[in-house]
Amino acid sequence: MDESLWFTTRVYAVRGSRAPITITGMPRSRILLFSILATAAVVGGCAYVDTARHWVGGFATGADISSVSPDPSYIPMSFSTAVCGEDPYVDTSVWMTDLSSETLMSGEIPSGQILHVELLFTPRPGWTPIDSTATNLAIRYMLIVDGEVGIYEGGGFGYPVGTGRSSSMTLRIDEATMQLTRSTEGFVDLLSPAELSGTFSGPCDTTEVDRIRNVVNQYMTNTFGQVLYVEGDSISLKSLLANAGISP
Repeated sequence: MDESLWFTTRVYAVRGSRAPITITGMPRSRILLFSILATAAVVGGCAYVDTARHWVGGFATGADISSVSPDPSYIPMSFSTAVCGEDPYVDTSVWMTDLSSETLMSGEIPSGQILHVELLFTPRPGWTPIDSTATNLAIRYMLIVDGEVGIYEGGGFGYPVGTGRSSSMTLRIDEATMQLTRSTEGFVDLLSPAELSGTFSGPCDTTEVDRIRNVVNQYMTNTFGQVLYVEGDSISLKSLLANAGISP
């Protein structure tokens, strides 16, 4: 769908009125043309919403991860904190955790789950793949059990409604592939290889995203005795798309 048409549809949706609109001083031919264009905008807007709804699914924030095996292990995730925001290195950064803000800040985490999702780019019909087998998400899942830490990493596809620059955003993740990449000595891996699915639906607050990222970075650095999450050079979106064989 043409982006200018989508923007127009959104303006009508926000500023529209249920009251009848009377157009005076305009030739009948122009009134007819105006009616046709307005109808096309509404139809186009519905098509975008239907596509987004298809990929986003339910709007309740939550996730689950399960091992890929005949007798899978399964861990549900219910988050008390879920926020997204702008990220200088990717399109949008999403953080979700079942830990309270006080527990995160304390640096003492006996058990808990932290999910970090990076939206690398927003899918564009006709320009980028829109398919569950495509990849536009980088995902880190941090599982803490009795003080032992396992970090799972992987990728998947997500179709967002909104971005980190919006007031809120919704993002659906479907069967992202995950693998344990680092763990403390006593951590027992019952998941790899695994699939992760879930939905983020919440507010955008870049300041809060930065705060959570810094706290988690420090916790992981302390746990493993080396810096694991550092802010390096900015990722070039154009280079990323080129490497993926996608036209910007």
